[in-house]
Amino acid sequence: MAQFILASESARRVDLLRMVGYDFEARKSGFPEIILEDPKDTVEANAYGKASAVASEMPDEVVLAADTVVYLPEVVAGEATLGQAKNEDDVRRMLGLLKGRVHEVYSGVAVARGEDVSVRSAMTRVRMRELSETEASAYARLGEGIGKAGGYAIQGKAALFVEGIEGDYTNVVGLPLALTSRMLENYCVRWY
Repeated sequence: MAQFILASESARRVDLLRMVGYDFEARKSGFPEIILEDPKDTVEANAYGKASAVASEMPDEVVLAADTVVYLPEVVAGEATLGQAKNEDDVRRMLGLLKGRVHEVYSGVAVARGEDVSVRSAMTRVRMRELSETEASAYARLGEGIGKAGGYAIQGKAALFVEGIEGDYTNVVGLPLALTSRMLENYCVRWY
């Protein structure tokens, strides 16, 4: 029997959790994600909503949920928060905003059992180098950035674009493992 339910079908989250030895079952939450003005509030609200949606259906199970967005502190509010890229054009647009700048990656993590829900978040700063239009277009055509917050996957070819990070690398991939493991431990779920 699985130790917990992951309220996500994100391949990155599944891979990260399997890599460190957790036993779990992944299922879609069905929660409609929202974008608020503050990125921390956004990811925490979405993680809470996803965890609560699944926990209400399975009240005896421990449920883990997460949400990740990319945030550009120096961009006008309406365009500052970047969710998942929907298509190639979206990937190109997002890379155009991120290139040559430092951005912040926020992940909200929620762990629930029944109506008991714990929510925390992590933030990592990422410095992306300048990119040519040709590079951005070539990356967009790969399709790797579609479905990813900010339109790129740091664990893939976009590693070529990242000059530095300050914080938890796994947060940029999509789930801050150090924070997640501490939260799961509070519900008696361990990786070992």
